[in-house]
Amino acid sequence: MRHPSAPRRTAAFALMLGCLLTSACVGTGMDARPTIATAPAATVLDDKGRLQLKLADSARAAGNYGYAAKLYRALAEGQPGNAALQVGLGDSLTGAEEFDEAAEAYRNAIAADRFNVDARLGLGRVAMQLRQPDLAVVQFGAVADQAPNDPRARVGLGVALDTLGRHGEAQVQYRNALDLNPRNRTAINNLALSLALSGRLDEAEALLLPLVDGPASTARMRQNLALVAGLKGDAARAAQLGRTDLGEQDVRGNLAFYDAVRHLGPDAP
Repeated sequence: MRHPSAPRRTAAFALMLGCLLTSACVGTGMDARPTIATAPAATVLDDKGRLQLKLADSARAAGNYGYAAKLYRALAEGQPGNAALQVGLGDSLTGAEEFDEAAEAYRNAIAADRFNVDARLGLGRVAMQLRQPDLAVVQFGAVADQAPNDPRARVGLGVALDTLGRHGEAQVQYRNALDLNPRNRTAINNLALSLALSGRLDEAEALLLPLVDGPASTARMRQNLALVAGLKGDAARAAQLGRTDLGEQDVRGNLAFYDAVRHLGPDAP
């Protein structure tokens, strides 16, 4: 029988998951800023276009997303059927946090080339930022079917499923990504968070400890471990971890949130 407070706890976990996984989160999670996609073949452009493309690629790589988007848009308008140019535009707009426009660019790329992996991954990432996890499941799932050895699709699909509360299915995807690369830190971190959201705190802690203790520890990993500590009732440890990255006011707010969630009562399977 479900505990009477289970709906409140589920809602709290959903809110927490949204914050941790999609606030450029999920990395977590999934970062809003995409990896650089494969550039379009320069042979389809004239000399001026190749120079403009080089400038666009350089601007995107340097994080100057607004300028890069302007250049890609000009190129794409001259070649509306060039999927790679649309992906470059979508990636730049994603980096600039212009998510609705980015989604349109990715859809244009998919219309030109429905097998374009970068476009579908991009649309999946943007869908998460727009709080559309169902759409993200479709896009990441399509890539997972088309390219089963691409861990990006597996991790993205896991994040989308977690956001929908389908933690068991999400964990399968993270483990699939780890089968492809056992050292995939993003997959490990997200699997740990998913386990924590499932109430499997000891397993989550066991996965996070090596990440946090390692030289490549990130704020997200440390704060996920703080979450686990807080949900286990270890406020002192959660506060210590929180202070490595956050101000005191944020730490106090997180501690209050962990305590509130912990006292909502167990959620039956």
